[in-house]
Amino acid sequence: MKLKRILSMFLVAATAVTMSGALTSCGGGGVANVDKNEIMSRQDIENYVYPEQIEIKIPVYDRGNAGQADVTNNYWTNYVQTEFGDKHNIKVTFISIPRKEEVTVFNQLLAGKKENQPDIIFNYDYPTIVSFADQGAFQTLDEAMIEKYAPHFYERTRGLNDYTYVNGDKLFLAATRPDAYNYVTLVRKDWMDKLNLSEPANEDELVEILKKFRDAKLGGENTIPKTFDLGNANYGNYRFRPYPLSDEDNALYSDITVASLTWEPTKEQLKWDNMLYNEGLISPEWYLDIDKSKAREAFVSGQAGMYDDYLAKSPDVINTLKQNVPDADVTIFTAYAIDPNFGHPTPSRRENPFGMVSGINANCAHPEAVMMYFEWLENNLFEMQNGIEGVTYTMDGEIPVLVDGYEGEDRLNYNGNKDMWCLVIEGRDLGDVNLNVQAQAKSFAPDGYEFIIEKSYQNFLVGDEYRYTDYIFSKPVESLTASATTLLDNWRVHKTELINCKPEEFDAKYEAACADYLAAGYQQVLDEKQKLYDAEK
Repeated sequence: MKLKRILSMFLVAATAVTMSGALTSCGGGGVANVDKNEIMSRQDIENYVYPEQIEIKIPVYDRGNAGQADVTNNYWTNYVQTEFGDKHNIKVTFISIPRKEEVTVFNQLLAGKKENQPDIIFNYDYPTIVSFADQGAFQTLDEAMIEKYAPHFYERTRGLNDYTYVNGDKLFLAATRPDAYNYVTLVRKDWMDKLNLSEPANEDELVEILKKFRDAKLGGENTIPKTFDLGNANYGNYRFRPYPLSDEDNALYSDITVASLTWEPTKEQLKWDNMLYNEGLISPEWYLDIDKSKAREAFVSGQAGMYDDYLAKSPDVINTLKQNVPDADVTIFTAYAIDPNFGHPTPSRRENPFGMVSGINANCAHPEAVMMYFEWLENNLFEMQNGIEGVTYTMDGEIPVLVDGYEGEDRLNYNGNKDMWCLVIEGRDLGDVNLNVQAQAKSFAPDGYEFIIEKSYQNFLVGDEYRYTDYIFSKPVESLTASATTLLDNWRVHKTELINCKPEEFDAKYEAACADYLAAGYQQVLDEKQKLYDAEK
């Protein structure tokens, strides 16, 4: 792991932090209780009841989904209170964090009164969580304290320790991330069959298939061979990246927070997408589709031949398509075993080995109680992920299968309560990759299409050797934090112009776009990244 190389010099210093010192630093009313319990066994801790009720405040995402229960007050938050809180004389208060405004909301809470602040601050984005640390948001943790109060969580996540230290201080708790195989590109199999087409062996053959989709107009007069949308800063240019990718290029350019407009692979990808646009092979008004909703609508209405997204039972794009077009059928292509540009599978991004990254608020009086909550989640994952047997799930052999459409009061919250248990793990893990694939097939795919997840897993194996994670800095890139929104807006303007322009106009427009993008703040980002990389290397 790259961060291991970056931070290894600090780990020796971190181990010198004593348990008693860390506990003393916790402050508040918890100190006496913790000190008094020093000689208690793990069983004693599990059975411990605070003599006076304490409170811990747990943040939880609010995604604003229609029909969902109040994220701070529902059957499962009450379950946590009854099964965990009441057992230890702890009041568990959940704090709503709007998913699309999380950084702003956390900053507002941290700037407000201490009594209103959550005891946990979290984020999926590592630079963001590091920026919180840079503001002094977290208290230093002692591994001995974590192991004592959350032994099972500690044991399962200790392999992620390298990602939890900053400048020698353990500030973070990292959730594990099981591999998932539900991001797929769906293809109209009935179109392939009608046109007597075989699966493509490379990108050039894929283009020929898209042209045949365009010409046959099987989706009507306004057939869209492949959907395309505006997206965010995470622009897929992996096909044109050098392999192996150097650490320095990875540090400077491989970033899902800011687009690498000035990098040669991005230029080549933009030229490729420009070709697709000018050939009429992608959504003609893709630049108006910010949230992929127009692409989804084009696919489920029967207008589009290819559509990429996370496969899920809600929204169920496959069955919605079949309701609108009864003869429709879908599949996914087999991964290209050999890419002609490389002589091996196309390199691609590997998800970070961690999921949610969190830390305990510097003002938290009872870090030991927070760790007890992490341990409770760890030990009750099956119930929190699946609910009540015969009500919210049934067993299919060794695999729990959620009941579709159950609307009772004890229904699971969004995505099987994920926003509650994501503190400790990013997805369901049955302890065996084959069981996980089967479980994901039943969880994500509609009946009859489980093969899509199974095929996606096989595709994953084809290119697994050629995946790499993004470089992770041990300090925040402050210029990026300050200019991320501005650069995203700037990128979207130039991306639209470059993909939609005439091919002969591309090179000149690209040079002008790069100059403008650098002046808008990207040059500062590159300079700061280079300085941080040189220092850390």
